[in-house]
Amino acid sequence: MWVIIGDENCAVQRIDSRPVTALPHSSTEAALRDAVDTALIDLLTKPNNPADRARQELTRAVGLLDEHPQIEVSADAVTAVRSAAEHLAQGERANARTALVNARGRLSAPGSRQAARNN
Repeated sequence: MWVIIGDENCAVQRIDSRPVTALPHSSTEAALRDAVDTALIDLLTKPNNPADRARQELTRAVGLLDEHPQIEVSADAVTAVRSAAEHLAQGERANARTALVNARGRLSAPGSRQAARNN
């Protein structure tokens, strides 16, 4: 929204109603989201099983981050993904799950790609 002041007694307000659309995601970003989602679902739905698949997916996610440092995701998302992988490697499932929830939120937050550009 912006305001045009005609004179001291007249202010005209206009609302910018252009549609806001999400920017398309690269295949790397989609793969990262997929890996995070799969690991999180595995930890949430299989609490008594070894977290082999979750470990594989987090290894894939960290690999994507290492191979594509220019990926357009926020630094918070990157930190959360790496933290989840470290926690899971140490056997800390609850902490890994918490970090994955944080990562997923950061990856899907409105403006997350814009925030990545500003970092």
